[in-house]
Amino acid sequence: MGSVDLVVRGVARLRQPTLAATAYAAIRLALLKNQLRPGEVYSEVRLAQAVGMSRTPVREALRQLEFEGLIVTMPQKGFRLKPISEAELREFYELRELLEVYVGETLAGKITEQQLHALDQLWERQRRAVEDGIAFISIDEEFHLTLGEMAELARTARMISSLRGILWLLGNRMTNQPQRRTAVLTEHKQIIDSLRRRDIGEVVRAIRAHIRETAQEAMVHLASDSDGELGPVETSASPVTIPAV
Repeated sequence: MGSVDLVVRGVARLRQPTLAATAYAAIRLALLKNQLRPGEVYSEVRLAQAVGMSRTPVREALRQLEFEGLIVTMPQKGFRLKPISEAELREFYELRELLEVYVGETLAGKITEQQLHALDQLWERQRRAVEDGIAFISIDEEFHLTLGEMAELARTARMISSLRGILWLLGNRMTNQPQRRTAVLTEHKQIIDSLRRRDIGEVVRAIRAHIRETAQEAMVHLASDSDGELGPVETSASPVTIPAV
């Protein structure tokens, strides 16, 4: 399964797999691959050409990304990435903790053996993808959205999905550390094991610990930026496929 397919799979869990959803996934994948860079202005027309679609689904995808706070549209010019400040990053993780703890509390009391088996399989898929940063973060998103679906909290799952877009804006900052990927696997396993024991307090502690560890890692990256803002970093791993204006 290709990288775009992995992202589309996550998007399609919450909405119909339309052309706009495919365009949205392609743009988010470009963010993760650092193919869109801070400070550059990108043309909607050139973006549509790059992803092989008409402007209509691309425009719809850009509206969604702007709603999520990932881009800023510039009338008659195009769009650019929105840098993430320390305050915004802190707010993101605090909101995420509130929402995901609520999911865990709800799910712990009613999770089925079939659902636990599905989570085990999802964890195994992520373990096998530990050397592939893009696949890893795509499956990571699927894991967290799956918890919301299993808890039958569709609105909460949509909110979590829109918040998690920030992780894609960080690009490979959050996926190029093998030790962090290994730690994420351990933390996800602790969440699954606590759900298996149906211990609400343990589930809450596992989710909070996971999110706070991730937040701490993000803040370390923020501190390393001279301008105090986070955006995708440049990389030689893949060429820029969406030309700037």
